[in-house]
Amino acid sequence: MEKNFGHDFYASLAYNYLNAKNVNSIEAEITGDAFAGNPALGNVNNDVLSPSKYGNDHRFIGVISKKWTYGNDRWASTISSFMEYRSGNRFNYTYGGDINNDGSVFNDLIYVPTSSELNQMNFTSPGMATDFENFIAQDDYLKDRRGKYAERYGATSPWVSRIDVKFLQDFNFNIGEKRQTVQFSIDILNFGNMLNSDWGVVQQPNSIQPIGVSVDENKVPTYSFDGNLTKTFGYDTSLTSRWQMQFGLRYIF
Repeated sequence: MEKNFGHDFYASLAYNYLNAKNVNSIEAEITGDAFAGNPALGNVNNDVLSPSKYGNDHRFIGVISKKWTYGNDRWASTISSFMEYRSGNRFNYTYGGDINNDGSVFNDLIYVPTSSELNQMNFTSPGMATDFENFIAQDDYLKDRRGKYAERYGATSPWVSRIDVKFLQDFNFNIGEKRQTVQFSIDILNFGNMLNSDWGVVQQPNSIQPIGVSVDENKVPTYSFDGNLTKTFGYDTSLTSRWQMQFGLRYIF
């Protein structure tokens, strides 16, 4: 939906829904890498259709812009804003180890045990079973998969919001009969994060391999879990979650 209100005032709102599935989301150039990194149950060579790693299910986009012209059309000021609110990125849970002995320690989707099944699992330390139980309980995706295997890219990170703001200041003049403009600009990326450090931040999984596994010569698995892993998501500390400001100067002729 978009609307031009006249007097250089414009606004729009858009929504996008994506339901993408594929049999392999690995951006590998070598077949061996695609095999080792493609999460699966059992034989990785089997083509299993599941959610794609790429794209977000839901995305809202808003744009608003207003321009003021004054000083006999010699000056103009414009303020614009781009807003995005989208569902998080897709990821999956795999074992930190090669439980099916196919040569890869990255592609084995985990089984999410029930409470009774978890108590029967062999851990390297007794307290690990309780820690893993607590981790499952606080994870919205895992606690709904108890007694089942995790899906390839079936989990999603929390929703993400972002607001960018742009300010333009124009000075218009003529050289002869030709219009000239000197334009100064300020861009504030992730404007919400500048106002509040809790806004505009991206959350990502603290670990996509929460449980380690090793298998002995009798094919008996032994599991390990880091008790320091108590929450599924943590804040990304890169520039993606930080506000940035840039200045520009243009000469338009």
